[in-house]
Amino acid sequence: MESEVEFVYRWGRPLNIALLSLGVFVVVVASFYFSIFNNGISKSSDNWSDFGTFVGGLIGPAISLVTLIALLRTIDLQLDQSAHFVEDGRSARLSEFKATQLRLLDQQILMYERMIDRYDTDVVRISEYMRRSGSARTEDLNKANQNLATAEREIKCLIQLSVEVSLMDFDTVDELREKVKSGLLTVNSKIYDLG
Repeated sequence: MESEVEFVYRWGRPLNIALLSLGVFVVVVASFYFSIFNNGISKSSDNWSDFGTFVGGLIGPAISLVTLIALLRTIDLQLDQSAHFVEDGRSARLSEFKATQLRLLDQQILMYERMIDRYDTDVVRISEYMRRSGSARTEDLNKANQNLATAEREIKCLIQLSVEVSLMDFDTVDELREKVKSGLLTVNSKIYDLG
């Protein structure tokens, strides 16, 4: 709303003033011509020819000035519209990139869920084997439990990163890219270090 008011102040008011001034100027010039040179409306074509020359010489430049103001207003409108298109395009690219990054994070979360399922299965399998055979495979069980705990911690970090990315506002694609990159490195620097 403020930009519309600013725009009307910037171009609408000057254009309206120019048109009103042009109208007043035409009336003053015509009345001046008729009162000084002609004593009213003439029936002679020579007087009308002189009147045309007089009006063309005085009013023509005034009309050109108003036309110039209108042309500048049109150019300004086009520049404003172009700026909006550029901004809309930038916003659309940023939104699309954000959606892509959220899909990437979702895929990573699914991958970790599969890993957790696999580690859960390993823990159950090792525990069952130990119970049936009576052998102590505590090293294998500890490693499986450690893998499970690590995967659960990393999936928690991925979910937190996904929520942060979805809730934060970013100004540029690079800013969003840096947030996701640093967040993934925090999750697991060995897997997500892309050099």
